[in-house]
Amino acid sequence: DRLLLVMRPYQIVATERILRKIDISTNYKQLGTVNAGGYVWHTTGSGKTLTSFKSAQLASKVESVDKVLFVVDRKDLDYQTMREYDRFQKGAANSSTSTAVLKRQLEDPAVKIIITTIQKLSTFINANKGHSIYDGHIVIIFDECHRSQFGDMHTSITRAFKRYNLFGFTGTPIFTANASGGGNPNLRTTAQAFGCFIHGNPATCPPDGHPMAIHTYTIVDAITDKNVLPFRIDYVNTIRLPEGIDDKQVSAIDTERALLAPERLGQIVTYALEH
Repeated sequence: DRLLLVMRPYQIVATERILRKIDISTNYKQLGTVNAGGYVWHTTGSGKTLTSFKSAQLASKVESVDKVLFVVDRKDLDYQTMREYDRFQKGAANSSTSTAVLKRQLEDPAVKIIITTIQKLSTFINANKGHSIYDGHIVIIFDECHRSQFGDMHTSITRAFKRYNLFGFTGTPIFTANASGGGNPNLRTTAQAFGCFIHGNPATCPPDGHPMAIHTYTIVDAITDKNVLPFRIDYVNTIRLPEGIDDKQVSAIDTERALLAPERLGQIVTYALEH
């Protein structure tokens, strides 16, 4: 659109911290460990794609870095992210449409930034054991890092690459309180998967809160700065007790079944449509 894009202060700080992390981990020979990465918690609508692009672009110019991989989670994000990147700088990113193309791009020294899906990267790793690219200095940036990275694919990527920096961007990090019960118990929270910024060792990370993020810009910050629209929250009580019944704490009550009752959900929809 021939428009000058200027980063906001929080985007600049996050990018600078990622570049500093790459430098420090390289100098201290920490590549390939949790100390070489971290996650950026920037709320939805705050410009994560621009921040991640500028981080990838500047990281690709660091002398020691061989490749920057920008990893997205779904096929439809691949083209969308590609277009966003292309808007920032024509031809800056090479979107790998297939695993064969991804392999070619990984082997081409001229290609510095590659956009790919985590599924394609996992397929490449499974089909190319002992590839020379694993020995290179690779910066891997995950878009929306709370999704499928918490599984076998995350493990296979971190096992295959030997000298990597691993960074994740998310608007909704997963903490202990909202982590799911399944899967790898060591990869349930964002901090476990992307390292602890303060301590470096997930085992010693504070169990909750966000001090371990490389940089945070939450919804509260964004509303205060008028960068995103504020919420208007109305609370409407949908479960009323009949007259004459005292509300007492009991040992067990099936609240989930009551909250998910079709009659209740139907009334909520009707209320929402009317108001």
